[in-house]
Amino acid sequence: MTVRSARNAQDSKAEILKAALELIRRSGAPSLTIDAVAVEAGFSKGGVLYNFPTKDALITGMVEFLAGQFEAEVNAARERNRDSASPTLAAMIDVTEGWLRANRDVARAMLATKADRPDLSQPFMGVKERLRAAIEAEVDDLGKAWAIWAALEGLHFSEAHCVTIFSDDDRAAVFRELRGRLNEFKI
Repeated sequence: MTVRSARNAQDSKAEILKAALELIRRSGAPSLTIDAVAVEAGFSKGGVLYNFPTKDALITGMVEFLAGQFEAEVNAARERNRDSASPTLAAMIDVTEGWLRANRDVARAMLATKADRPDLSQPFMGVKERLRAAIEAEVDDLGKAWAIWAALEGLHFSEAHCVTIFSDDDRAAVFRELRGRLNEFKI
């Protein structure tokens, strides 16, 4: 395979994954069919199946894509927060806040799928393990760091499970508080 065709294959996969995620955002998990993804992506059904031979392969690809996207955004935000007591935690706060706005519907849709596919957690668990190692290298008081992380996880969990008690304004206040605590802790 040439470099160009390898790149085109990766581009095609990314286009299909982005289309599948947009479909879920707009219409929910039940709308995720190979036919619907093909229409959304502007591919033939065969083109989608060539890249993702089954719906499970497509879902796995979506989770891996999202995990990679999340990690890339945290890494970019870490650079913007390098003067923080914990650049990684500061980045996680920034990125989580954006993801709860942008990917709430996707998280809810993926939750239903995960019940039958516990392996779907693995891509995000790898990201979290790398983030944990970075935080451990940055801070002395891990208890305070884990408290901030647990708050972020709790916000994400409540959104994904549709049990949040926070309005958008409340959630924004929580993120401001977490940023303040991070600076205050001098961890």
